[in-house]
Amino acid sequence: MYSKVYSGIPVGIDGMLISVEADISNGLPSFDLVGYLAASVKEARDRVRSALRNTGFILPAQRITVNLSPADIRKDGTGFDLSIAVAVLIAMQVIPYSEKFNSIVFLGELGLDGSILPVPGVLPVVHFASTRGIKTVVVPSENTAEARFIKGIEVVPADSLKELVEMLFHMENGGKMTDIVFGGSGSTERRSRSKKKTDETEEYVDFADIRGQESAKRGMVIAAAGFHNILMTGAAGSGKSMMAKALPGILPKMDYQEKLELTKIYSVAGMLKGGTSLIEKRPYRSPHYSVSENALIGGGEKPKPGEITLASGGVLFLDEFPHFKRSAIEALRQPMEDKSVTVSRVRASYTFPARFMLVAARNNCPCGFYPDRARCRCTYHEITAYQNRISHPIMDRIDIRLEVAPLSFEDMFSKEKSTPSSVLREKVEMARERQSHRYRRESWSFNSELPQSGIEKYIDLSLSCDRLLKMAYDSTDISARGYFRLLRLVRTIADLNDREKITEDDIREALFFRNDGREDVV
Repeated sequence: MYSKVYSGIPVGIDGMLISVEADISNGLPSFDLVGYLAASVKEARDRVRSALRNTGFILPAQRITVNLSPADIRKDGTGFDLSIAVAVLIAMQVIPYSEKFNSIVFLGELGLDGSILPVPGVLPVVHFASTRGIKTVVVPSENTAEARFIKGIEVVPADSLKELVEMLFHMENGGKMTDIVFGGSGSTERRSRSKKKTDETEEYVDFADIRGQESAKRGMVIAAAGFHNILMTGAAGSGKSMMAKALPGILPKMDYQEKLELTKIYSVAGMLKGGTSLIEKRPYRSPHYSVSENALIGGGEKPKPGEITLASGGVLFLDEFPHFKRSAIEALRQPMEDKSVTVSRVRASYTFPARFMLVAARNNCPCGFYPDRARCRCTYHEITAYQNRISHPIMDRIDIRLEVAPLSFEDMFSKEKSTPSSVLREKVEMARERQSHRYRRESWSFNSELPQSGIEKYIDLSLSCDRLLKMAYDSTDISARGYFRLLRLVRTIADLNDREKITEDDIREALFFRNDGREDVV
């Protein structure tokens, strides 16, 4: 007999439906899986056979063929186990076939005892299924919370194959699959629909606890307001890492679409904690400088999101920036411009979002003490080579370059508190509101994303501002890209100052923060 059910697979951070067909016919006993399958899917044959047997269903001594289509899409992972088992049971006529199966998606890995185990990438598949008319999705219990983040689709948690079969029979008798669940004692009980609470927002370092560095803090606020990339250069122990850790605390809360996209990313990466329905706080990622290019950008044999994608909507902090592999640093060029990264393979290309805010930090020299020549023993050549590890194209894409000076004794032990993060966050939110209103009909949200075509429309300069910018352009080695990035930074500073009209003071402040980022070596 022939049967057909549906499963799904994540493609990038989006989903795709996969039809799972089973056919049982006369012939030598066999169990074949076809449809351009990875090894992890081919192994489903043994998992499904054992799970069925240990649940009480014996496969017939006939030829069993299971096809996963479309056949030109490579299927990977263990999420097809449950759909294969259901398709085989329908073909065995253990489960009566119904038209209702055309609107149900089955996701989950099977244990050899018939238990249903969690799988990554459930959220994007459920979201895609909801847009294709699917009414019900059956998922492992541990994936329930993330699946229920999508409205308008019924989510059915299942702990075992035996339990699922019983629910399918209950559905055929006119009931709802969510009416019952089997407990450990075998008695039926009402399924609880309560969701686990999401983790509370983590506490970040408060800017009020960071002594001194008022100029650097101002640069941080500007970066947060316009989502600009930022580089901090200064002596070791001057507070660069601490300010980077405080930065997420002044970023505005995410809206629904940002939460949905970020939760999809972490679902595909298999990094959602059990019971988490959605990610509420902006990400903060801080990989070590030994990170590989694939781990930073994304990729691998089975392409997965890298650190730049996991930081989407939040902060990617790269400490000791010059020590990162040169290839990894240079690979940041395209994602910093396009806010996405495409990983190409022979049969498919995967596009991941990369809308991150780069926060990089470095010392002035390899030992970290320059320009204090009393302690620094680095030669001119060593210092120059260290600073030149960051290429001009990468520096050109960094809007704000902060010079972080060592703390004085008075600043370090001052009892006077600085401006708290809560106050700075209000300023950032005010600037963001101006941008949201200004770009409400556009496809971008932040000043840093303002395309070339929108600069003349949204950045109106007076004659005196034009002269000041021309003078800066002629007297520095700023590139055309750098010039337009400077204009975007000017627009953000004006927004922070709560004015639509750009002034010369805004331009001077932008020029101060967009210096060449290199310390003169003496």
